Amino acid sequence: MIPPTVIRSCPSADNDFQPLTEYQAQTPETFFDGKPVLYFHDENVKAWVSKEQDTLLYIFSKPSDDANPPLSPSPPESYALENNGGQHMREEKVEVFVASNKLTLFSHRTGTGIEIPYPAITLHAVKNFRHVEKPDDASFKFTGVYMQIDFPGSDEQDEEGSDPIELTLIPFKALPEGQSSTETPVIDPVNNERATALFNQLSACSNLHPDPQDEEDDAMEGDGGDFDSIIFEGNVENEAIEGLPGAFRGNVNGGLPPPMPGSSGWITADNVSQYFDEDGNWIGGEGVSGELGDGAGRVRGRDEVEEDGDDGQVNGDDADSKRPRTE
Repeated sequence: MIPPTVIRSCPSADNDFQPLTEYQAQTPETFFDGKPVLYFHDENVKAWVSKEQDTLLYIFSKPSDDANPPLSPSPPESYALENNGGQHMREEKVEVFVASNKLTLFSHRTGTGIEIPYPAITLHAVKNFRHVEKPDDASFKFTGVYMQIDFPGSDEQDEEGSDPIELTLIPFKALPEGQSSTETPVIDPVNNERATALFNQLSACSNLHPDPQDEEDDAMEGDGGDFDSIIFEGNVENEAIEGLPGAFRGNVNGGLPPPMPGSSGWITADNVSQYFDEDGNWIGGEGVSGELGDGAGRVRGRDEVEEDGDDGQVNGDDADSKRPRTE
């Protein structure tokens, strides 16, 4: 798994990415070069994480005795958290870039960002919040995107049984320029739309980076483990399955068994002894030739058909011995 990258300069939505609408409007010259595609961008998002895990993301401010502004979640979203407004949590306001190559979070307060590979995001979901003391008050209801992240290489994550990083992103309404920070903030009226767009585009980009196969699955493919399969086309170098005459064993490398007996011609009552013994075992040789058997591809003439009669009736001396067909 690709590890995360800590960055010191914020990406530019205009210069470092290709807009999704522009990407979808034309056929790219190559799928391997060029700027990553920007699926979602939001400059005002609150990032919440527990005090025990904030250092793992590098973007959170270092706590101090006179922290100003405070590092715990801020109103009005903090009213949805228990423990006196989420005193057990840390908050950092970040700019979010959901691009085709990775998820980027950047804090302008700390001047630090982190680029998260999508396979590291093991779970993401939409999370609904409401006021702890006023759960029915619609003006305090909002949504966020909850994620679980596993980073390789850190001591905390390498220990057996360690918990993933739990991160929640909440689009918020920024204060207009000139408005005092002492004024009561309000929940963004379009918070739900912004959070839904963040979740949907995060899902779309995650689908572009499927999880790598487990080492056990890779080992199975490399070792060429055997499994029984009845297949009708393929190449040679396969063994018969005991007790199933004419059925052959495939392999996990994609090799298929040889054709079924007689697939290069016709097996009839006249030549069946060339392919099977009295017990029904295949004796036709190592492979099957590419030559067609007698009668393959030949069209029977009218005279030949009339000799046998019409509709299955036989002409000649034995005609009377045959029971006529009835409707």
